[in-house]
Amino acid sequence: MSKTKFINELSQKLDKLTDSDREEYMSFFSELIDDKIEEGLAETSAVESLGDTEQLAESILTSVPVELDPATGYIEDHAVIDCTNRYRDDKNVFHFTIKIPHETDLRDVIIEVTRDYSGTPLFCTNLKYFGESEPQQTSVAFERTDGVSDYYECVTKSYDRAGTGVRLYLTTEKGDFMATDISNKSTAKGNGYWLSA
Repeated sequence: MSKTKFINELSQKLDKLTDSDREEYMSFFSELIDDKIEEGLAETSAVESLGDTEQLAESILTSVPVELDPATGYIEDHAVIDCTNRYRDDKNVFHFTIKIPHETDLRDVIIEVTRDYSGTPLFCTNLKYFGESEPQQTSVAFERTDGVSDYYECVTKSYDRAGTGVRLYLTTEKGDFMATDISNKSTAKGNGYWLSA
C-alpha cells in the first residue's frame, strides 16, 4: 500500500475525531513513514510496518477521549435513545441498560459518565469503547433486541463516594438525540441518570 492510500484510509476511519485531532494523527503517521523511508525502507514496507489501518484506528479511537461539540443541538427523545433501567448491585457496581435504534453503529453513541447528582462530567467515550477506555472500571454487553431497538448493559464501578451517573448522545442521519433524564423533546441537557453509592 502506498503512503497516500494508507493516510487516506486511516483518516476516513478516524472520522469520529475532531478535525484538529485527526490532522495531528495524519501528520504524525506521515512523518513516521517518511522517517522509515529515510532509514532505507521502501515505501510499501514502511507502510506495512505500521500494521492494518482498521486495527490502528481502533487503538487510537479507544485511547482518545471524546468531547461533545457544544454547537450540536441534541434533542431529548426517549423513543430513540434511553436509559431504560438502572440499579446498583450488592457489590456496589452500577448497571445502566441503554436502548438505541436497532443496528446502530456504537461509535455514533456517546456515553458521558458523571460524578455527582448535578451531572458534573467525569469522562466521555463512544459506547463501542466504553469497556476499553476504562477496562478496570467499565464494561458493556449486548442484552437483547426487539427488532426495533437494541439494548446494552453498561456496568461501571463508582468513581466517587457519592455514586455514578450517565448521559447518552446519539448522532444519526435523522438528527442528534440525547437521553439525559429530562422531559421528552427538550433541548436543555439534564443532569443524567444517577445512582447513589
